[in-house]
Amino acid sequence: MRRRDVICTGLAGAALAACATPAPPEPLVQLADSRLLVVAPAADFDPARLPPGWSRHGDRAARISVGQEAGRSVLSFDAPGGDTILRRIDGGLVTAPILHWHWKLEPSAFDGTGDGLPRGLRIVVGLDGGGSPALIQPSRWMRWGAGLPDHQRRIEIAMSGSGAARRELARLELAATAENGARRVLRPAAQGLTGGWIAESADLLALYRDFFPRDTVATARISFVALGAMPARLPGAAPQAIGHVVEVQLFR
Repeated sequence: MRRRDVICTGLAGAALAACATPAPPEPLVQLADSRLLVVAPAADFDPARLPPGWSRHGDRAARISVGQEAGRSVLSFDAPGGDTILRRIDGGLVTAPILHWHWKLEPSAFDGTGDGLPRGLRIVVGLDGGGSPALIQPSRWMRWGAGLPDHQRRIEIAMSGSGAARRELARLELAATAENGARRVLRPAAQGLTGGWIAESADLLALYRDFFPRDTVATARISFVALGAMPARLPGAAPQAIGHVVEVQLFR
């Protein structure tokens, strides 16, 4: 049986206890073209005071803020990364399997070699219902994601690369990684991927089938989407901004 965050209170000697489970996630906003809006930060969105259905995970060492880019409100992530902000959702994987988003990486984030860890941005998707309940992974096992809600499966999509002696030499790769370490390159490493907005799309259904071929995709559900930066520390002289995300959608 799946463990849930259940708060139970009881009276001594009483046979009954009152239990309360977390409220179900709010439905996603449906856009005119039937796309579902997962993330679209408004100017008054405050990562330090998240609305219901949202949570922050990690050691809170990194600054996550809302800023302005070309007249749009964007989520901005500073180094050191590792923290994520997460939105709980509940949607069938086959109903809206395409994840679409826009992000931008700062060129200055790739100056110098730093600590050698990959730098970049990532989206973490939690999934449930497609596999056995025995697959629930304790959050402490989740790579770069302390405290994530319990879930059966996880797919992390990251655009990342190492720093270079000159920022223009940095090579960034788009890749998906499952919680068991299986990895698929979605776009080979290349130069010139910083400093501008990039629209990305990933077929979560295809990735799920590839990573977890024995699962039942018809019953798999997306339980959360989280955003964050990779856990690298930048050289001391470098600006600490790693990148920005403006919008995340799901559609068929």
